Amino acid sequence: MMDEITDDELLEFMKEQFDGVCCGDLDYLEGTCLAVFAQAIRAGYQGHVRSGGQGEFQQFDIVERWDREMYMEALKELFWE
Repeated sequence: MMDEITDDELLEFMKEQFDGVCCGDLDYLEGTCLAVFAQAIRAGYQGHVRSGGQGEFQQFDIVERWDREMYMEALKELFWE
């Protein structure tokens, strides 16, 4: 059986997630990022071919991240309401 993703694409994806969304947490990389990405690849996702594995996880990320707007909303709820 042929690999569905090249080693370089996988390594690029892993490095990007480790340095970004995982904040250096190997358990999060393995248990969340890689698990979700692997499921997408097995289901036939091919976007990684075009991008070389860069910028792929945001499409599959199921965890809501803190952005400036969300942070300000939480501060407002905690201190002004």
